[in-house]
Amino acid sequence: MFKKLFGSSTPKTEPQVALMSDALRQSILHSLGLQSVPVMPGAAQEAFKLATNPNAEAHDFVAVLEADEGLAARVLKIANSVFYDRGGGSKTIVEAVQVVGIAELRNLLNATTLSGLFPVKSPLRAQLWGHNVATALTARVLARSLLAEKLEQIFLAGLMHDIGKLLILHQHVENYEKLVRSGLLEGLQSSEAEVRVYPFDHTQVGQMVAEKWNFSRELYDAIGDHHKQWHDIQPDSLTAIIKLSDLMTHVAGFGFGREAALHQKLYSPLLDEAWAFLDIPLKEQRSLTQEAALEVDSEFQTYETWGQM
Repeated sequence: MFKKLFGSSTPKTEPQVALMSDALRQSILHSLGLQSVPVMPGAAQEAFKLATNPNAEAHDFVAVLEADEGLAARVLKIANSVFYDRGGGSKTIVEAVQVVGIAELRNLLNATTLSGLFPVKSPLRAQLWGHNVATALTARVLARSLLAEKLEQIFLAGLMHDIGKLLILHQHVENYEKLVRSGLLEGLQSSEAEVRVYPFDHTQVGQMVAEKWNFSRELYDAIGDHHKQWHDIQPDSLTAIIKLSDLMTHVAGFGFGREAALHQKLYSPLLDEAWAFLDIPLKEQRSLTQEAALEVDSEFQTYETWGQM
């Protein structure tokens, strides 16, 4: 799975396939800074490798966690939280891994790695990360019913779908905060507001990161295409699930505070269009929406704070 998602376990200075035009790439780098996209951190490489390896077993997670006191402490804290604790308490990493489970550890490792990318002191940074987490959790619910074969990849795709926004904010804090706010007040999607200021949008910036870090074509497409029109998206694709999850999270207003109503007004018609395009019956729409809301409510805090504990 690691090779499928990232092409190679050894990072390269250039991606295996350059999908973006050189002119667009240079335009982004000129606007955001030539050094704006760093090499993928070594710790991130190891976390991704383990988290996305379908053959990884419990002892593999134990070995990695025992070698990192910080991660070990976080896993023990989570294993002993109200959500996971079964009454006996976990005193060792082995016990904690058994309690939390490999599937959950994969997602937690992805979250702890990605939560530290492009840090900046801005309320919008926390909001964007929260939206990514909620989208990932929603996408996981949808994939169980609509695209089970992509279940192992879907959570990571949800976390990464708006990485371009994090990079733009990191480089241009005040400018991007104003852009997002004014665009929302005018009823514009983020990508529409961005191109009024920049010669690109966040999906293209995200694709540049995906190229630099040698992500797979499938993940590259999910990052770059989730704002495209439905007729340009394959219904049974990772991109379709991420686009639908993104819309559902906006409409739910989760994490947007006082601006939740603006998000709901803007994205509700787009969500109706999505349900219709994917031909999902009303009863199933309600069921998926309810299940996603329950999952976000119950697990959001664990993922949202994982990198901050």
